[in-house]
Amino acid sequence: MGKRWKSLGFAVLTLLLMLQVACGNSNNGGEPGGNNTADSGQTADVGKKVKLKFWDFHSEKEEEFFKGLVDEYNKVQDNVVIEYSTFNQTDYTTTKLPTGFASGEGPDIYMISPGDFMKFSKSGLMADLSLYFPEGAKEDFLPASLDAVTVDGKVLALPYELELLGLYYNEQMLKDAGVEVPKTWDELYAASKKLTTDKVAGLILPPDKGPYFNFIWYPFLWQQGGNVLNEDGTASKFNTPETAKALDFWGRFFKEGIAPTKLQQGPWEIDHLGKKTAAMQIVGTWAINRAEEVFGDVPINVAPLPIPEGGKAATDAGGWKFAVNGKSKHVDEAAKFIMWAFAGDPERALKWCTEIKFAYSPRKSVVEKGKEVYSKGMRKVFTEQIYDSAIPEPRYPSEVLDVVGDAMQYVMFDKYDGAGAAQQVDGKINEAIQAANK
Repeated sequence: MGKRWKSLGFAVLTLLLMLQVACGNSNNGGEPGGNNTADSGQTADVGKKVKLKFWDFHSEKEEEFFKGLVDEYNKVQDNVVIEYSTFNQTDYTTTKLPTGFASGEGPDIYMISPGDFMKFSKSGLMADLSLYFPEGAKEDFLPASLDAVTVDGKVLALPYELELLGLYYNEQMLKDAGVEVPKTWDELYAASKKLTTDKVAGLILPPDKGPYFNFIWYPFLWQQGGNVLNEDGTASKFNTPETAKALDFWGRFFKEGIAPTKLQQGPWEIDHLGKKTAAMQIVGTWAINRAEEVFGDVPINVAPLPIPEGGKAATDAGGWKFAVNGKSKHVDEAAKFIMWAFAGDPERALKWCTEIKFAYSPRKSVVEKGKEVYSKGMRKVFTEQIYDSAIPEPRYPSEVLDVVGDAMQYVMFDKYDGAGAAQQVDGKINEAIQAANK
C-alpha cells in the first residue's frame, strides 16, 4: 500500500506513450453472442432474458457513453437485458450503494472506488472475475493495475481507468497577481494566499470526510517519504514527523480561509476554475475534457503537485473499477458484460479514456492506440511530468480511511496540531488493522 507502481509497469507504459512500439494484444475476445447480428436482441423473447441492474454515478457525456454501451450490448446478444441507472456521485457512494446492498436490492453490476474496495470485498459483494478474462486479455493489463484489485489471488474488479492528480490553475489570475506557478509547498501557500479574495478561493481542496478527502491528501504525505501503514500493511506508521507536517500543511489552508470549507460544486469538479470562483485546484486527469469543452474560454492549465523542501514528486493514481455483486444470482452474465465492455475490443476503452474523459488506460494496447492523444495540451503535462511520480491509491479498510479523515479534520478545525492529531489516531489505526485481519 502506498508503494510506487511496479517499475516494469511504468516502464512499459511510458515507452508505449512516448515511442513507436509494437502494438500489444488488441484482443477482440469476449464479444457476446457469437455470430449474433446487431438486431438479434430485438427479435428475441425479452421475457426469457435475464435482467441485470447496472448502477453508477455518471452524468452528461459519461452517462451517455454508458447508456450507449448498455444499448449496444442489449442488441448484440440474446441472453440478458441490462437496466442502467445513474445517481449523484455523493448519494451513490454514501447512501445508494450501501442501502441497496443492505436491503438486498443492490445492483448486479456497479462501480467501486479504491477507498471503498476493501469494505465491499470483505462483505462478499465483489465476485471473483479471474476466469472471465477473454483469452490474452489479462496479459494486456499492466500488472500493477490488476494487483490493485486482487485479494487472496482473486481478481475482484476490472480496472478501466487510471486517474492522476495535478495542480490546475487559471493562468490569467496568476499573471494578474504577479504569481508564478508554484513548485514548492511554500510557494503554493504564498500563491494561494495572494490569490484569495472575497469572490475567489485561492485553492480548492475537498473539505468533507470520505475516500476522496484522503485521496487528495495522500501525496503530501508521500512526498516526504511518509505513509499511513508500514511496508506490509500490518501496523500503523502514522505517528511520525512526516505525517504531522503533511497534516499541518493541509490544515493551514482551511484555518486561514484560503481553501473554503463549503463548496457549491463537488471538489472533483473543474467548474470552480471554469466559473472563475477559484484560482487553483488540485484535481485529476478527468477534468481536462470538461475544461476544454465547457470552459474553453477560461485560460486553465495544469502543473505537477508542488513538493516540500527536500521532498520528492508524488501524485495519487486513482480510478474507479467495474465490479459484479458477489451475491447476485447472475454473476456469470454480469461478468461477461463488463469483460465485453472494457477487456474486449480496445476501441471502447480508447473512446472512454480519450474522447469521453481523459485518463490513462490500464491496458497496453489501448495506450498504444491513443498515444497521439496522450501528448496533446494539458495531457502532455501529465504524460511527461506527472505520470512517473504516480503512486496507486491505497486499498485501506474503511475504518482506517475514517480515522485518517478524523486526523485531517482535527487539524483543519484546530482541535489538534499535526503532531497531536497523528498521535490521537495512531492507536485507532492499529486497532482497525487488527480487526480487519481477523
